[in-house]
Amino acid sequence: MTFAKQAAHAIAPDPTLAGAGLALVALGLTMIQGVTAHTATAGVTEAAQRQAVYLCAGLLAFAGLRRMDYRLLQRWALWVYLVATGALVLVLALGTATHGARRWIDIGPVTIQPSEFAKVATVVTLATFAARREPSRRTVAVTLALVGPAAVLMLAEPDLGSTLTLAAIWAVLVAVWGISWRTLGGMAILALAVLPMLFVAVPEYQRERIAVFVDPTRDPLGSGFTSRQVEVALGGGGLTGRGFSGPSALEGLAPRTADFAFAQLAEQAGLIGSLAVLALFMVIAWRGIRVAGAASDVFGRLLAAGLTATIVGQAALHIAVNLRLFPATGIPLPFISQGGSALVTVFAALGVIESVAAHRPVIDRTPWRGD
Repeated sequence: MTFAKQAAHAIAPDPTLAGAGLALVALGLTMIQGVTAHTATAGVTEAAQRQAVYLCAGLLAFAGLRRMDYRLLQRWALWVYLVATGALVLVLALGTATHGARRWIDIGPVTIQPSEFAKVATVVTLATFAARREPSRRTVAVTLALVGPAAVLMLAEPDLGSTLTLAAIWAVLVAVWGISWRTLGGMAILALAVLPMLFVAVPEYQRERIAVFVDPTRDPLGSGFTSRQVEVALGGGGLTGRGFSGPSALEGLAPRTADFAFAQLAEQAGLIGSLAVLALFMVIAWRGIRVAGAASDVFGRLLAAGLTATIVGQAALHIAVNLRLFPATGIPLPFISQGGSALVTVFAALGVIESVAAHRPVIDRTPWRGD
């Protein structure tokens, strides 16, 4: 009597997940091309070409990590953590200061933002630690200690958006890990109690952003000008948008293809385009949660959940800032915002999620046969 295997590891990637990411990139490239069209007499602009090069690098990272067995990351977790933390230290010492923040390192013609890679490194580190232990107050405290150095270094840059993304990653991972809701609720209450103290710790320009958020009419020609123009752009798009070329309410704002990419796209593509962006991120959230739920082990489940939270949480924060639901903080919109580090990192995260999907166990329903 021979028996068919009852379980096997399926090489079954999730094309819907990758397709949603590529659709968002296409929207981002179209937005960047439209914004910078005046810089080229014909053809693709330099900014769009550069973003396309970053896309190629991201796709290479995606393809390599998708084919790799994600469980190998457990062996490299310590080195990934040390390298990411070291890069954050290096950016404070040797980084390039722009707009009052020191977040980038220039390596020849390439500019790297280590905080983007540190987000993925944090997920790998926390997933590796949690997969081998049961949740308890002590082990949860250790996870906070692991996140702490990266969070402090990001705040020192300062990069409040990335710090908040780390907090979201940690909260999702410990929840998926199985921490009791009572403990999680107690920590949330403690965080809310400490929140007013952070207002004193943040830089002066960030306090001014909070003040503008509370009072939108504050200094309309100064610190409140950007927020006002973002509102005009969001309202001016209408149902179908003003098109991907022509005048814009965000004209002259340097971060309109990065920190305000959603507002810029909303002006160009209107409500329909904005809803398309939201729908595509919802698809990524749905498929990412599905992959995490079907993972073959605890590490895979935590890894997929954490990386999904990294992408979707960052997108939610970016959109909330653009819609004036949260004080302004510099954070890119995954797949869409202009920038190499963010684009390569988000495709690397997508590749790891695909690897978890590809190695999930499936039941072989081939009937038993007798010889």
